[in-house]
Amino acid sequence: MKKITWNREKLWKGCMLASIAHAINVAHYPEFAHEQSWDGFNYNVQDSSGTRGTITFHSNYLVAAFRNDNNERVSDYKNALEYFKDAPEEVKELATAETLQYLLEDINGKTVPMITAAFWGTGEEIYSQEEIDEVIENGGFLLERQTMDIETAIAEWQEDAEMTNVQINLLKSIFHRKIENPYKTIVLTAEEIQMIESEDEEGLAESRISFEEIDIEWEV
Repeated sequence: MKKITWNREKLWKGCMLASIAHAINVAHYPEFAHEQSWDGFNYNVQDSSGTRGTITFHSNYLVAAFRNDNNERVSDYKNALEYFKDAPEEVKELATAETLQYLLEDINGKTVPMITAAFWGTGEEIYSQEEIDEVIENGGFLLERQTMDIETAIAEWQEDAEMTNVQINLLKSIFHRKIENPYKTIVLTAEEIQMIESEDEEGLAESRISFEEIDIEWEV
């Protein structure tokens, strides 16, 4: 069992920042709506190139699993729980009930979780069966921006999606409100919705869905 240098709070903040950036950007690029989503406390991310992952932010534990379909580990199937061999039983149960349900595949006619990397957390500390470099190489690279410091991540999102200064100001405003009151519903005003700077009906519909998944509603 290896201890990873990441911690739960910073990872959650990074995933929340990524989700807000995604919700803004998908208004302009609705074809990428599938790349990030939340289902309750499960954060799902994929890159449209064969890699996907899910992080379960349970109140007591953190569980993350990834599958890279381009990875040689896919052809060398092993029970997904092997990646949690030294984890507490509660983590294994949570992985089985939640995280791994988003990573199911048909293996020899049987639907089972197929993963190529995983980690888990107890408290703020995070662990894996492998060194962090192996976790990243085998799927964890999906979290490159989610594990950056916030200002660096914002700069990366801005450059990658060519976000305007208006959109970045909106991103920062929503992000700070969200982390200050994680469980409070945020309502975006008509002026803030305008700051998304999109008139694409399909994109705006996807944007609204993405915001609602993280308990951010639009003023009617």
